[in-house]
Amino acid sequence: MDAGRESADVLETNGAANRSTGSAPYLAATEHSGLFISDNGGADWKRAKPNVPRLTTVSLLALPGAVLAGTVPAALYRAPSGGGWQELAGVREGASGGSFPPSPELGARTRFIAADHEKPRRLYAAIEVGGMLVSDDDGQHWTAAVDGLADPDVHQILPSVKHKGVVIAACGEGAYRSEDRGDHWEKATPPGNRTFGSAVSEDSGGAIYLGMALGRPNTWLRKERADAALFISEDRGANWDVVANGVRGGIMAICPSMDGQGVFASTSEGEVLSVDSSGARPIISGLPSISALAVGA
Repeated sequence: MDAGRESADVLETNGAANRSTGSAPYLAATEHSGLFISDNGGADWKRAKPNVPRLTTVSLLALPGAVLAGTVPAALYRAPSGGGWQELAGVREGASGGSFPPSPELGARTRFIAADHEKPRRLYAAIEVGGMLVSDDDGQHWTAAVDGLADPDVHQILPSVKHKGVVIAACGEGAYRSEDRGDHWEKATPPGNRTFGSAVSEDSGGAIYLGMALGRPNTWLRKERADAALFISEDRGANWDVVANGVRGGIMAICPSMDGQGVFASTSEGEVLSVDSSGARPIISGLPSISALAVGA
């Protein structure tokens, strides 16, 4: 993010990655001003009323008939369509021992929220830094899911659509893999010296893509910047191959491409890459850091 700019995480409230054919509004979560809403496809924006009780909002997830918003300090709020916000208190309680080292006075943050595709009522909350929480009742109750997850600095979570049982977590000290929907974890970091896991996604064919950087973001001002790499796994996250090496920016977000074959990846240097098993090529450049990415139909 450029100095003086406020980053935002944007999604559509119908919960799909592709643009709705109906009139579902868009939501944008901002660092300091809560949520903004657009009813005309992003042409105009206004502050949400009522707004999220905590205005430092860092993650969003659209569910059928509701939206979840993760905040700093770590908490999670739910709003039904047309209704007010209710805190899902178990996240605050589960994250109470965590801290965010770059700004310890703020406490931990609810960095990422994901819904499971095999277990329809299971939700995942990635706490930076505080581990992973899961709920099996749509967020009413939460428990820690850290058996084998040695790194509490969880950045993104991928509950696989194509591979039964598989969940991948991108963490500050590597990647972790579960084959039982997050009940148990094992280390799955690609070989090499890149250990900062920043983003993970899956294409329509079941290939899993993982972004890893050399060092944490506070080191990315050096000459080689993040020196990141994109990896692909075609065996359920057990093994990884490099598809893009020496990427200047950290890989901030990944989403399936328009045809579902391969993915788009955004970076902290304001680029968007088109990536598949054959490699990566830049398709957008010159923007500020791009912290969230989605494809519209």
